[in-house]
Amino acid sequence: MASGRIRIVSYNLGMFEPDLVSIVIPNWNGKRFLPACLDSLAELNYPQVEIIVVDNGSHDGSVELLQESYPHVRLARFEKNTGFSVAVNRGITEARGEFVALLNNDTTVDSNWLSEMVKVMREHPEIASCGCKMLSYDDRTILDGAGDGYRRGGLPGRIGHREKDCGQFDQMRYILGACGGAALYRRTLFDDIGLFDDDYFAYLEDVDMGLRAQSAGYKCLYVPTAIMYHLGCGTTGSGYSPLVVKLSAQNNWNTIIKNVPGSLLLKFLPQIFYWQAYYFAVVIVRGGQVLPYLHGTWNALKLLPRMLNKRNQIAAKRRVSAAYLEEMIVQSEKDLADSRQRLIAQELQPV
Repeated sequence: MASGRIRIVSYNLGMFEPDLVSIVIPNWNGKRFLPACLDSLAELNYPQVEIIVVDNGSHDGSVELLQESYPHVRLARFEKNTGFSVAVNRGITEARGEFVALLNNDTTVDSNWLSEMVKVMREHPEIASCGCKMLSYDDRTILDGAGDGYRRGGLPGRIGHREKDCGQFDQMRYILGACGGAALYRRTLFDDIGLFDDDYFAYLEDVDMGLRAQSAGYKCLYVPTAIMYHLGCGTTGSGYSPLVVKLSAQNNWNTIIKNVPGSLLLKFLPQIFYWQAYYFAVVIVRGGQVLPYLHGTWNALKLLPRMLNKRNQIAAKRRVSAAYLEEMIVQSEKDLADSRQRLIAQELQPV
């Protein structure tokens, strides 16, 4: 249940309140996760918060739980599962805050999580978003991630995922983008470059947002003192389930088509062939999901005209050079590779 620490802010149509943070939580049949998540938010030491849960047609009692036990939470509802992007976009459009935080329902947060990110936003006007230190829900010595990464070949990743937290991510640093499962954004970013892409349904929508923001000249900072705990795949299942593979394959191609400038597209072609073939091989070996992968690729082909139109819109708002984007992506790829090497070294260490 909510404590009295959070000041509940009333909904006031047409006005955005300075200093207010709107926390948007998409939910689909997440009743088992919501109490821990919402109770942790009640302990935040940042005083000006509104919480918006966007329910995607849950049938597990989530809505009844919120109405009965969390009346301070604003509830937005869909009749069916619209996916992550549509849900968070609904929350963003209804948000009254100067800042918008996105949070997965299968998370809990440290009491300083929000205040640390807002502080960094105030101190760094060049950034439009913040990422945080994400730790495993079950083993808090293990990292869930320290920001989104992206490779020249179009394959995303979470920097630091599954590494043991040994202080290697205890310094604030610029990153390509924040994981959408726990991120803070300036409301003005969405006013400028638009909301999350509804065509993504789920997966890579945060990477797409990070690339679009970078292209428009907005930076992102990783804030190690903002800490949260993430269960992971609490709603959609394992990372190699048919749904995840289909959507990941589809959105891998969508993200390349939309965001990589022509000069870099030609330059990155060898890496694109390599990493997309690598992903296909991995989903075969680990999950045998050939048909879902092909289904996702086919969907990307059907979406190609729409993605090309969006590519033109992104290019029209580009305020940085192709060289800057290349540098950002190459550094992000290096971060993922370094993280992988550390993880292998940790796994080889004797227990």
